[in-house]
Amino acid sequence: MRIAKLLVTAGLCAAATVAQAAPAKVTAAIDSTVVEMGSRARITVNVNDPSRSGQLVDAPKAGTTSGDIDIIEVNVDTVPAGYTYDILIQAFTPGMATLPPFRYATGADTAESDILTLKVLPVDLDSLETINPMESIADAPSRWYDWIPDWIVWVILGLALAAVAVCLWLVYRKHGTLIVRHVKPVDPYELAMSELARLRDRKLAETGQEKEYYTTLVDILRKYLDGRFGINAMEMSSTQILASLRENPDTRGNHTRIKQILELADFVKFAKVRPLPDDNIKTYNNVVQFVEETKPEPAPDESQAGAAKGRPAADDAPVKK
Repeated sequence: MRIAKLLVTAGLCAAATVAQAAPAKVTAAIDSTVVEMGSRARITVNVNDPSRSGQLVDAPKAGTTSGDIDIIEVNVDTVPAGYTYDILIQAFTPGMATLPPFRYATGADTAESDILTLKVLPVDLDSLETINPMESIADAPSRWYDWIPDWIVWVILGLALAAVAVCLWLVYRKHGTLIVRHVKPVDPYELAMSELARLRDRKLAETGQEKEYYTTLVDILRKYLDGRFGINAMEMSSTQILASLRENPDTRGNHTRIKQILELADFVKFAKVRPLPDDNIKTYNNVVQFVEETKPEPAPDESQAGAAKGRPAADDAPVKK
């Protein structure tokens, strides 16, 4: 039994020695032996040397040339059998190109691959045998805008920009902003009544703030006169407002009432008079009554107006005899 084990061990050692002593082998192949000028081909070099104890002599490098062949790219991979070289080449000279064998040296032994040949075909060019005559000078069509010099366009563009700038400046000067918002006009009667209701809810007179109460009340009246009758009451004194009321036929009948309101308000604001609670209520009611009596009449409905127009008057009705 021991002799058998020794024989097996000796056999394995002998096989390993034979495997290590086996010479390396190099094979080379090209994917295409005929290419056109400027085309590329790929060479695969396989080195069979499991021990990897040698090296490729004059290994190709990317960016170099071998004769008339340019070496574009070189990639090396390690495989169980040894090495694999992937070489990309390119040729620009037509004719037959011969690649020298690839040599792999291991100690004193050198293995070589077969010689590779590559046929490079020239590229067909257009024939120059037929020479066409030269064409005469063609007259380009002329249009009216071809006579306009280029600087005129820049002048027009500059004037347009200046006009836009002037328009923007005028809008800003008039409105104080370049973005003009069109606010829906508010009916002066509705505005005055809503502000009067808010003033009543604040209870300024009841809390001893008579000056603010009368100032707000008179401001509501001023804005109503401006919106309803076009009287610029916000910029007028009490005397000027009364003069405008006398001149306006729509407000002439309320001159006395407005005079009492403005005089009492001036006494409170400037003379620091403390009016009685009844005076506060009476003044407030006078303003409300003035607004109610002078509110604009509602526009008649078109359908109702048409019906009234088509209906005969009572005096024109036919009388039965």
